[in-house]
Amino acid sequence: MSSDILTQLQTCYDQLLTQFFSTISYLSQRHPLVAPIPDPNDPYTNPPSATAPPQTPNLDGTPAAPSSGLLPGPEDTDRSVYPLRPAAPEVFASAQRELSDDLVTKAQQIEYLISRLPGIGRGEEQQAEEIRILVEKVREMEARRKEKRREMRECVRRLDAVVLGMAESVEYDADSNKHEQATET
Repeated sequence: MSSDILTQLQTCYDQLLTQFFSTISYLSQRHPLVAPIPDPNDPYTNPPSATAPPQTPNLDGTPAAPSSGLLPGPEDTDRSVYPLRPAAPEVFASAQRELSDDLVTKAQQIEYLISRLPGIGRGEEQQAEEIRILVEKVREMEARRKEKRREMRECVRRLDAVVLGMAESVEYDADSNKHEQATET
């Protein structure tokens, strides 16, 4: 049973890793753009101009929701393998809650499986005693298996003797009949 729990635990860890990757990917690609605090010496932190180009459309072809008038730069769209496609703030907030709920649920499932592992919550002495009892049971079962094996060999030997005895008597009767028929002629 513990190996089954270990398999389930490994599967849950793999799923959690996938969920972490998916969550980070979603958050990094769909977050609403927020303007940095303007720095007069840095032209890239100035507020966007009123004549900004249209936003990159979403993956499904719908136009991206404007978020505070900011648009993704070329580093987020043109050259990126995963371009930034900001979602509407309410959609993004809802997705964040759903993703975090999924992560918490998976973490709780992992905690439950860990609590079901044998030996959890027991002291070293209790575990050693359980192992001693199990070792004794294995020895008893092995002795019973050997005894049953001896019994089986004895039964096979007796059955062999019966079959061979019957074969000899059948051969004897068949030979006698042939011998009797040959003497009559």
